[in-house]
Amino acid sequence: MKVGSMFSGIGGIDSAFLQAGFEIAWAIDKDADCCKTYRHNFHGSNLIESDIRKVDPTLLESIDVLAAGFPCQSFSVAGQQRGFNDDRGALFYEVVRFAKALKPRFIFLENVPNLMEHDNGRTFLVIHDTLSDIGYTLKYKVMRASEYGGVPQIRDRIYIVAFRDIEDCDRFSFPGKIELSQGVDNVLATTEKKHDIYYYNSSDPFHTIASRIVRQQGVIYRVYHDSIKPTQNHMCPTLTASMGTQLNQVPLVKDEYGIRKLTIKECLDFQGFPKSYKFPKTISLNAAYKQVGNTVCVPVVERVAQFIKESML
Repeated sequence: MKVGSMFSGIGGIDSAFLQAGFEIAWAIDKDADCCKTYRHNFHGSNLIESDIRKVDPTLLESIDVLAAGFPCQSFSVAGQQRGFNDDRGALFYEVVRFAKALKPRFIFLENVPNLMEHDNGRTFLVIHDTLSDIGYTLKYKVMRASEYGGVPQIRDRIYIVAFRDIEDCDRFSFPGKIELSQGVDNVLATTEKKHDIYYYNSSDPFHTIASRIVRQQGVIYRVYHDSIKPTQNHMCPTLTASMGTQLNQVPLVKDEYGIRKLTIKECLDFQGFPKSYKFPKTISLNAAYKQVGNTVCVPVVERVAQFIKESML
């Protein structure tokens, strides 16, 4: 059972499918830093570092599943929502180009939930109809990481599975909710001193603002522009790629040593990555935050992959 991975990033989707028993035939991404991280964790992988538009899919190994977390910034409520008018949004048509050439049995897509409402639903209708026109039937569902992945992060995403054969579609269903077995206390270690790079110095103006609000240990505070608020229901707020471009946007915690940002390791844990997953030392802190905020919640994708596998049998 082979998977081809488009816009592979740091391999969140790939890791999930591997854990579900699939093999990654090839992966493609153009971001040099993401490729460094990917190679650091997927030894011997067939990673193609290239602009997807320059890759000829007919030269690639045949696959059972085409997986793509195609760029979401064009559809996110946190962005400008330019949709297909943005080059990143238009990259959906690269998924179509690859699907037409490779004719995979399944297509797996992940994106922000606003994809369904963007442009009054017209964007999602285009995606649905375009895949239908090339012979695929769709099922889709919005799922929250804490409800479907067992990790304490408020992260809603839409998951789309497209089927070449109607029998596969009839056999497939999305996973149901599961009990959340861990809280932020299982990830945060407030009695453990972290590296100094994560702490705000008392001379930093932002520390003065944060110290008036960030008072409770074991609570994660969401930072959005000039607003700092505790996350409800003992959860981690949605981790975003903007953490890498604006370090003051990284969620905050208070431990016994001061006020600090979530560490990269904590972010990986909130995304459900394997404990063995590491960032290479050649990656900057900003790049690591961007990458971990731009990836997927691994356990949710793994559960969908398991259900895909079961529908193949």
